[in-house]
Amino acid sequence: MNLSRTCAALVLTLALTAPTFEAAAHTTLESSTPPNGAMLDQSPASIEMKFHHPLNLTSVVVVDASKTERKLEFAPHAAATTFQLPNPQLVAGHNEIKWKGLSNDGHVVTGSLTYDIGTKQAKAR
Repeated sequence: MNLSRTCAALVLTLALTAPTFEAAAHTTLESSTPPNGAMLDQSPASIEMKFHHPLNLTSVVVVDASKTERKLEFAPHAAATTFQLPNPQLVAGHNEIKWKGLSNDGHVVTGSLTYDIGTKQAKAR
């Protein structure tokens, strides 16, 4: 009898805490300023990225329409929910910003943002 109660309590505890473990495991981008997919006349002075949960951002690069990849600076260089990309110097045309980081539990998380700068394509959308 005690063994079955103990097993039932363990199963109930695991069932109630499993969603918490999953939520803490990975974070996603909550928002960015300018917003993802924005069509801009010129490169923004900075880009802000906000995440749902803290992570350590480890790499940010921009890939332009010619497929040239360039590293971007970001701050802070510690676990945070908000990061700044100062003076990204996005070029005319399509730009994809690819980011990579580590969530608090050590899982690698990745994502990207896109911006079209001063193009006819951007203005037609």
